[in-house]
Amino acid sequence: MLFGSDAFDDYIGRLQVVTQTMAGDPRETKIDASKMAELERRRVVRLALKLRDRIQKWVDGREEGAKAEWQAEADKLVEVRYGEEILNAIGASYRLSSVQCTGSWSEGMEAKISEHETTMEATRNAMKGAQNMQAGGGVGEDQLPSYIELMWNVTVIDITTTLREVVFKVLLDKSVDDDTRKKRAAAVKALGDIFENAKSKKLAKDKRSTRALYQSAAAAAMEATLAKMREEEGMTTVDE
Repeated sequence: MLFGSDAFDDYIGRLQVVTQTMAGDPRETKIDASKMAELERRRVVRLALKLRDRIQKWVDGREEGAKAEWQAEADKLVEVRYGEEILNAIGASYRLSSVQCTGSWSEGMEAKISEHETTMEATRNAMKGAQNMQAGGGVGEDQLPSYIELMWNVTVIDITTTLREVVFKVLLDKSVDDDTRKKRAAAVKALGDIFENAKSKKLAKDKRSTRALYQSAAAAAMEATLAKMREEEGMTTVDE
């Protein structure tokens, strides 16, 4: 991932842009739009199950214990590569989606408008980044800021839209009673507040240049590739 790391897999899963890239040319791989939609559906279901389990301690009445666990998790995640930005985006999505589900009409509308504004702003910024890259002739030295802006806004859109579906699936679950749904909503909002307000202690003063971000992402990709190669080599040795 360009932003964040695999540490967020249980929260946001594999971003759609990553899945699309891995799928390759549909004419060659036979992975068409319907199969991509099925992959996204599975992603939402998996993340919903993870979220349901994550908030169960709160639902069971152990609210302080749940909050302590979430805070400890936030303290860890916020320090990974660009963790603060990703974690805050996840928290905002949790909070806004939970309010849409259970708040008053005015609160729900306000949350829906806020979420819509976030998505629209990210969309506008993504389009602006794409236009700047196109005008500059692709990803070169001068286009790095536009590339980073484009990828970040695509990430924000993905997180916002996907987690909205995830939260709705958990909070509107008809297999549980109304009291449980209300407790789940309160838990998701509390979790969202913790994540949205998490701040890095190590990187608070780090302004992160565009080049540093790009190099960091490249290093992460290289580390992942080498780890995969080592794993495959180990499997080959065992097979042999």
